[in-house]
Amino acid sequence: MHGVAGHVIELLRNLMKTWRTFLNVNVGGSVTESPIIKIRRGIFQGDTLSSIWFCLALNPLSIILKNTKYGYVVNKNRHIAISHRMFMDDLKLHGANPEQLRRMLKVVAAFSELVGMEMGVDKCAVLDVRRGKIGDTMEGATLTNSVTIPTLSKEVPYKYLGINQALEIKTLEMKQSFREKLLSRIAMLLKAKLNSKSIFAAINIWAIPSMTYSFGVLNWSTTELRALDRDVRSMLTKYGVHHPHSSAIRLYLPRHQGGRGLMSLEEAHAKNVSDLRQHFLKNNLPLFKAICEADDRVSALRLAEPGYQLPQPSAEERIQEWNGKALHGRYPTHLQSKDVERSESLTYLRAGYFFPETEGRLQAIQDQVMPTRMYMKHIAKQAIPSDRCRKCAQGAESFQHVTSSCPILAPRAYPDRHNAMGKIYNQQIALKLGLLQDEVEKYVYLPKTLLENQRYKMYWDATLVTDRGVAHNRPDVAIFDREKETCLLLDFTVPADDNLAKAYSEKISKYSELAFQLCEIHKLKSVSVLPLIISVNGLIERHLPENTRRLCLDQHVISSAQKQIIMSTTRIVRKFLQGP
Repeated sequence: MHGVAGHVIELLRNLMKTWRTFLNVNVGGSVTESPIIKIRRGIFQGDTLSSIWFCLALNPLSIILKNTKYGYVVNKNRHIAISHRMFMDDLKLHGANPEQLRRMLKVVAAFSELVGMEMGVDKCAVLDVRRGKIGDTMEGATLTNSVTIPTLSKEVPYKYLGINQALEIKTLEMKQSFREKLLSRIAMLLKAKLNSKSIFAAINIWAIPSMTYSFGVLNWSTTELRALDRDVRSMLTKYGVHHPHSSAIRLYLPRHQGGRGLMSLEEAHAKNVSDLRQHFLKNNLPLFKAICEADDRVSALRLAEPGYQLPQPSAEERIQEWNGKALHGRYPTHLQSKDVERSESLTYLRAGYFFPETEGRLQAIQDQVMPTRMYMKHIAKQAIPSDRCRKCAQGAESFQHVTSSCPILAPRAYPDRHNAMGKIYNQQIALKLGLLQDEVEKYVYLPKTLLENQRYKMYWDATLVTDRGVAHNRPDVAIFDREKETCLLLDFTVPADDNLAKAYSEKISKYSELAFQLCEIHKLKSVSVLPLIISVNGLIERHLPENTRRLCLDQHVISSAQKQIIMSTTRIVRKFLQGP
């Protein structure tokens, strides 16, 4: 009937014969497995093919009902009548009178019995409407198997496609119901301890659709949708996923553009309404045209107004607004700098491997809204006697000071962060050059001062001896290649976001004299200086990918180093703000 090729039908028939399952029963700590259970009827929920298969199976019923010529007349002049509405296994029948409705019900019952389906009679009811009012003259309908479908009570609404309705939809009640379902699902997800990317994906896939289901059916105002978005953000704040003063715009940007990928209800509503409008307006069937003419501000689609369109902000507009913020805009401004490798800098967001709380704290640091004394005094306008650093009292307690400039943190906290990056590179280089045979976890690995084999010699944080005094003769890593007669000097740096370019040029000039003397002393053909730079907020300096390739290392090494630096920065800020 549907024109499906014979060999496809034969394939499906053979597949159905093999459908089987088994059960595992846990009793007293021992698991017992049942024999194979053959599945002889039905189809699978959640399977991609099954939903299409189900619709193909029910299409004949739709054709039969249409051919009966029964139905409620919508437009007498155009001879338009509605006999039924079907969505998967939800069916609504429309009859011009009780007798028509009974005949249609018997058609449905006969078809269901023929194809081996059972009607959920307990979920069915008959509603008698006369001149816009619910009547009470129609009795329940009896099917071919002597089962009776009861008449719906006047006080009880029925649910079709998730919406409670009778003659009209109880809009206020349904809106409250959808709101409660949305927030309850988000609360369940936030308790699930998923990583950051997974938690936002789950919200978009499971929680938000519980609301979008109503878009185009219920009339949602922009004010209501924005209030719902605020409720969602408040819940994220309650669970520590989003800082209350962090950029709200950034929440709704895609992760590859520096955001967190949350779906905005306002934006989702505009898109759903637009798609539904296009579905009705582009269809030339008489019924659709009649619906469009009748919908003069009746539904949320407003089909009688061809030019109607809900405002829908683009990602580019959100980014521009984000950039324009005084504090929040500093990070995206640095991200767009020519000295930053933008794509690599956002690896941690695209991967989403942090806990949501860690990622939320990091973004609050990047947005510069954590409660430093500078922020509390000049932004929050609190009565704080001084904005001097609580540790050193030498500089203003800004984020730049806390994360990279405080002399009290300089002896321990900053070197630990620096070494966390260096250890990753050191181990991967040693493995690549055959100086190490087995890889260990990064938090266990301790670099040795000297690793050596027949070809390579690698120093870690060692003073290199020269004939003449050199101010800077202790690079983080020095690699000598005896075969090629070359040397690589590596130096790791974790500067503030706005010092990336300066840090690179300083490292090149810093070790130029050492490179010259090593070349003379060891009779080397070349000595190269490779600065490896990631900022305190995880921004990747533009030369880092190229320098990593020169070391013959995979790009995942950059991601591992970035992760360690970001975690160290959040740890430094948390300890600093929690201290005295």
